[in-house]
Amino acid sequence: MILTQRHLELGGKAVISHFTFTPPLIAAAELDNMACFIFPIQTQGNLYRADGKTQVSNSQGVLMKCGTYVNKWEGIDEKKVSEVVILRLHPELMQKVLESTPVPTIHNKVEVGPTNAVVELDVLLSKYLDGLFFYFDNQELATEELIRLKIKELTLLLINSRNPNPIIELLSSLFRKEKYTLKQMVDANFLEDLSLDEMASIANMSASTFKRKFKTEFNTTFSRYIMAKRLEKASDLLIRKSKATIAEIAYDCGFNDPAYFTKSFKKHYGKSPTVYREAKLKQTILNWKN
Repeated sequence: MILTQRHLELGGKAVISHFTFTPPLIAAAELDNMACFIFPIQTQGNLYRADGKTQVSNSQGVLMKCGTYVNKWEGIDEKKVSEVVILRLHPELMQKVLESTPVPTIHNKVEVGPTNAVVELDVLLSKYLDGLFFYFDNQELATEELIRLKIKELTLLLINSRNPNPIIELLSSLFRKEKYTLKQMVDANFLEDLSLDEMASIANMSASTFKRKFKTEFNTTFSRYIMAKRLEKASDLLIRKSKATIAEIAYDCGFNDPAYFTKSFKKHYGKSPTVYREAKLKQTILNWKN
């Protein structure tokens, strides 16, 4: 539950915001026309979107490009209130910032995810965050020009961070909307603890539209498809990770209850995970001998 919220505005739009809340907190975020940067404080969480999950701790920050997300925030200390500071990067604002900010060229491009860039909260970013709280407490001093300068300052700090390449690559595509098929979205997230409603939010659909389109494309229900994908993954891991316990395989494949996993696996494959593994490994050894 959100407890308090404070905003610094630019042109009538909330640009820098501070929220306090009692964890856990699940929130859908539609960033169709903006990007953002998030500072988690006394919280850690997972950010889910069409191409998968990003994990963020309270010693990190995350730059997020435009798109639709489901955010799940957990508390670090149950007795403490959690907080996040969010900087909303509107296109017209970032266009002006990037026009006046020299962005280096990456000569040796690195392979990075197209959606988010996680950065460590170093001394400079920590001091920057402290400075934002001064203006939350003294909002009469937060002029629109100063807010623009704070966005530019953040951009410069990110570009000059210890690992700038993901940031630079992401800055060049902050407002480019990536297109994903329904199958790509689901297959990127089938191991995660996401409900149908949450997957519908990620796909930017209502739950009813998502169910209808899913049924049309896959000729099965969402829950049955997810179960089949998880069991297929488990059948592979049982062989590849032959020393892992059945419980470890279950957790790796999105099951919270190993007993339920064993029951579901036996129903799907006609054998328990242990018997299935033994049979497959035995067949592999026979094939080697032949």
